[in-house]
Amino acid sequence: MNEEFVDLRRGHLNSESFWPSFTDIMMVVVIIFLLTSMLLMVKNWELLDQLRNSMAAELQAEKIIHDTSQENATLEEQLVQAQNEVSMLRMQLMQASEQNNQLTVRMEDKEKQIVIVLSENAQLKNSLRNNDDKIMSLQSQLTATSKNLSQLNIDIDKKQKELEDERQKIIIITQERDAQSRKLSTLTDDFGSLKIKYDKLVRPARTAKGKYVVSVNYERINGKARIRFKDADEESYVIVNKEQLNKKLAKLKTQHPKQLYIKIVIPKESGLTYSEAWTFMKGLLQKYDYYYQE
Repeated sequence: MNEEFVDLRRGHLNSESFWPSFTDIMMVVVIIFLLTSMLLMVKNWELLDQLRNSMAAELQAEKIIHDTSQENATLEEQLVQAQNEVSMLRMQLMQASEQNNQLTVRMEDKEKQIVIVLSENAQLKNSLRNNDDKIMSLQSQLTATSKNLSQLNIDIDKKQKELEDERQKIIIITQERDAQSRKLSTLTDDFGSLKIKYDKLVRPARTAKGKYVVSVNYERINGKARIRFKDADEESYVIVNKEQLNKKLAKLKTQHPKQLYIKIVIPKESGLTYSEAWTFMKGLLQKYDYYYQE
């Protein structure tokens, strides 16, 4: 039995050793494509779960607003709370939309890679056709090497079986990893929900009742940011820049310590990304809003 490596030089090439190698190469390409498709499907499922959670959160917020408005708040307080919750939900939807766009770009990149692999495969087929004449000239050598080929075929079958076993192990490991990832995601969501409930129990909810309420509208029109401000005793918005807005809010914070409530409105078609909207809102609230000064 010849246990040396197969000599792939021109003088020792034969069709029965070449074609199984080509089959293995194509099998690896197909497996890579299947694993990539599975990963993209899992990402799509995660995005769908996030969208469902956002919709459920919006319905829950509407129910809470409806119940609490009949007992504790005036019509003005209900409007302030509802606009604040809607702005937060819009930002969540914007974040999910951006993640979906990123996933789409990744999908397109994978499709381009698949096209490249298929193109290389076509080139390889053309090369194989050109080598048919050379293969025919080597048929005379097959008789002398038939015994060695038989043993090589047995070894190849054995290796293919081992490879299949390894593939099955990889599939099992992948399934176990996905199950652990789902468990981790569930635990993370549970922890987030418990933390929110704990914060609500420890600290009273942010409310406009009895506070000095000012409104800030932030959006992007034709690529340019626009900030509008409305004081509590004003009926319409005025356009300001960031420096003017900070001056007004700093002055009001001094005049109304621990009473300044900033209502930030992000329009539905704001033209902003999630990151821009969240950074703007977080910066104003942490600097001037009464709730974040304690």
